[in-house]
Amino acid sequence: MLKPINSLSTSRGFSLLEVLITILLITVGVLGMVAMQGRSIQYTNDSLHRTQAAILANEMIEIVRASPTLATDDEAFYFSAELPTSVKDCREIDGASLMGDQIACWGDKVRRLLPDAGAQDVSGQFHVCRTEVDGGLCGNGAAVEVQVAWRASGEQCLMDSEADPSICTYRARTQI
Repeated sequence: MLKPINSLSTSRGFSLLEVLITILLITVGVLGMVAMQGRSIQYTNDSLHRTQAAILANEMIEIVRASPTLATDDEAFYFSAELPTSVKDCREIDGASLMGDQIACWGDKVRRLLPDAGAQDVSGQFHVCRTEVDGGLCGNGAAVEVQVAWRASGEQCLMDSEADPSICTYRARTQI
């Protein structure tokens, strides 16, 4: 038997409005995932740079510990402000100025591993010296403090609250 024509108007399906709302919701979800992916990459880069900074700071502490007589000298001041640069080949360091050459080669390594570490405004944030208090001025303290800096991979450093939010710092302090 044939169905009447008016039964076609009661057929079920999606209206254009429902389809547009579905497309809108899917678009908002995809854009949210893209934004989250970008933030995830920024956090991953920040984590990589912080790990490299921690390794470099510990390496500098070991350089200082390798020369205990120089490390405990009242005049011990390794460097501040400008990141040192090596003029020698860092693969072969002689014993004449061992500590100075090691620190200079360490500076070259910092420039290779951390973004914009050699830039003047970032390089001015470095220091390795004896100090009495955490984050204090360099002086005759019983501790050695190493501060490493680099340019943030995004528009600002994710964990620091420094004066310049685009420069990240890592500070390690230990007794000698």
